[in-house]
Amino acid sequence: MIRCIKTAFQASKVDLDRLFACNRISAEIWNQCLIVAKNYSLQHNGKWIGKTALQAALKKQFPLHSQSVQAVCHKYLFARDSAKQAKNQGMNPKYPYKNKKHFNTKWVDQSFKIEGNEITLSLGIQNGKRQQPITILVPRMPRSKKLNWYLTEN
Repeated sequence: MIRCIKTAFQASKVDLDRLFACNRISAEIWNQCLIVAKNYSLQHNGKWIGKTALQAALKKQFPLHSQSVQAVCHKYLFARDSAKQAKNQGMNPKYPYKNKKHFNTKWVDQSFKIEGNEITLSLGIQNGKRQQPITILVPRMPRSKKLNWYLTEN
């Protein structure tokens, strides 16, 4: 299974600016995860917020695909749980606390579509309207069995 492939791509100046904007929005989501988790802990006598409650608190607040928002929530929860596990093993880790300015946006499952050498990244629905997707061109598209599935099934 191929998890990640780095490759060169081309995009218009507008779409490239939108990609950077997505990374800033993902950072805002991370920062909001920190706030929501802290407030939850203060209101519930130190109890940690769960995945469902955190995702519900951030739902429909950001102009990104819902799965991209969920991916940031999952990253936060993984970082928090990993710190707890390290602490239980006698290490001295820090729980997630730093605000971010940029955070790589993740598009998963149905949030992107590959057709030939073109990848279309969905930004989901905001205020009842589907947002204009971001389109990038990959001159030398890597081939794999998983990628061929996307090319034929979607």
